[in-house]
Amino acid sequence: MGYPSQFPVPSMVTLTPGTIDRLPRRPGVYLFRDSSGQLIYVGKAKSLRDRVKSYFNRAGDKDAKTLTLVSHIATLDFIVTHSEKEALILEDTLIKRYRPRYNVDLKDDKRYLCIRIDMHHPFPAIQFVRRFRPDGAFYAGPFTSAESVRRTIRLLHRYFPLRSCPDTKFAHRSRPCLNYEIHRCLAPCVGNISKEEYGKLVREAWLFLTGNKEGLLRSLKKQMDEASKALDFERAAEIRDELKAIDRTLESQTISSPNRQDMDVFGLVRQEGWWGVFVAFFRKGTLMGSHYAEVEDAGFSDPIFLSDFLVQFYGRDSFIPSWILVPFSLPDAGLLEEWLMEKRGGKVVIHTPKRGEKRKLLNLAMENARIKFDTFSRSRKDPVKEVQRSLILPKLPRRIICYDISTLQGHQTVGAKVSFLNGAPEKARYRRFHVKEAAPDDDVGCMIEVLMRSLKREQEEESLPDMILLDGGKGQLRAGEMVLRELNLDAISLVAIAKGRSKGERFSDYFYVSGRAEPIYLDHRSAAFHLLARIRDEAHRFAITFHRKRRGKAVLDSRLLSIPGIGEKRLRVLYQAYPSLDAIRQAPVHDLSALPTFNRSIAERLKKALGVLRKE
Repeated sequence: MGYPSQFPVPSMVTLTPGTIDRLPRRPGVYLFRDSSGQLIYVGKAKSLRDRVKSYFNRAGDKDAKTLTLVSHIATLDFIVTHSEKEALILEDTLIKRYRPRYNVDLKDDKRYLCIRIDMHHPFPAIQFVRRFRPDGAFYAGPFTSAESVRRTIRLLHRYFPLRSCPDTKFAHRSRPCLNYEIHRCLAPCVGNISKEEYGKLVREAWLFLTGNKEGLLRSLKKQMDEASKALDFERAAEIRDELKAIDRTLESQTISSPNRQDMDVFGLVRQEGWWGVFVAFFRKGTLMGSHYAEVEDAGFSDPIFLSDFLVQFYGRDSFIPSWILVPFSLPDAGLLEEWLMEKRGGKVVIHTPKRGEKRKLLNLAMENARIKFDTFSRSRKDPVKEVQRSLILPKLPRRIICYDISTLQGHQTVGAKVSFLNGAPEKARYRRFHVKEAAPDDDVGCMIEVLMRSLKREQEEESLPDMILLDGGKGQLRAGEMVLRELNLDAISLVAIAKGRSKGERFSDYFYVSGRAEPIYLDHRSAAFHLLARIRDEAHRFAITFHRKRRGKAVLDSRLLSIPGIGEKRLRVLYQAYPSLDAIRQAPVHDLSALPTFNRSIAERLKKALGVLRKE
């Protein structure tokens, strides 16, 4: 049992500062995975954002194990819970199931305490146990504080004096036990109370444990106030501790199902042209994991979308639970149940609960869907549309080309052009340029030359871009404007990206747009910023690579031209015959001497100069 086969692991997002800033300040668990997708750590948090962020702040405060963990984190998933207690229990469940590498590996399998009442017994007892069993009894929990559970059971016996003895002793007792003497039991073992009256007490205790505790709390608060007025502060403090114990013990639990069923619980949200779907996997009543997916909205109604999603979700060889909880009724639920029953080989119920524990589980799934949708909304947005909106461009910049100039102290100056279509690189349209006419140390002049040559060719090939991005400030922008005017290409949007000048500046880069006097600052976490920065960095990488290659060739040229008998003409002959210096080194003397304008004497001199002359 586990996740459906097509979704083998929970949803994950690449961990970046922007991702962390969008995490909710809610209690829950977070799951770290390495670059291979292996779960390496599970943790609980009162505030997911603050806790995850703490791993990446002040490295000097971390121990060696934490620093090692952080160095291996690649992706993140999280599940929101209603309370820290729920987060603690879920963390324990996931650690025991997956045993992540960097979590403490506890060898014992000790479980949290539960309160159990066997509703089928004519005189049920109140017990605390450490395991749920599918025996039809009522279970409350699990609870994290054993002391709080024991204190609550003592309180229950005071106000609902039900028996606590095991069934073996109850069946053979002939006289009341000590609990009867101290008014903690009504002695049903010897017939001191009827089955009907005892059943009323059982129901009151059940209502209390399922959350209907207001009446008892009011009574306790009244007793505490009376004790305080009577100056019986010791008794008032005792009642205060009882109130705290009740709150700690009976805090609402929605991450486990007392009926121990296998369930998949679907939460959905629909906004901004997308669906967000969160699925919680309950196995034997315990939340074992989750999956989150986003699907583009094709305009179908809510029930039709969910029906189609369920068919794809369970269409492969995946585990099918006995219960599937959905947030609204499906018109073809009967047909889906029949299909799923055939695949599962057992009964399957598609259900929309209106109240009770199942409704709480569904509400939690809906809340997780909403929070994850809001958290990762930036990842769904079309970055090209974001560029148009953020830079206020007249048309959508589907094709963006970017130019960069690379030089080293005015030597071997080159230009480079990269092209992106719909946010993806078009490497077939990348181009390199040798700067021929402009002064090598004149960056603006070099940009004008490269732009003029490139755009003339773009005009001839009828492949003009929607937007041109230049790596530089106002000077480069002015150069671009001049070229576009001369070529009558004013319809192309022109943008220059410049580095921030201050380390304290909030945005590291800013953008000059042709026709606007002031620069535009973009949020460094936005999709538009990431796309433009990526295009700029790709142009810079492409230009640097070409520049280094040309510098290397210049060094090679100088080495070869320094050899007596090798001039420009013979150098061109060598390049035409051999692709690299290694190829020249490996060439036999008789092959070199057979080249045009070469003879054996020059070939031997060349081989000797290269340090690889061999006897033939």
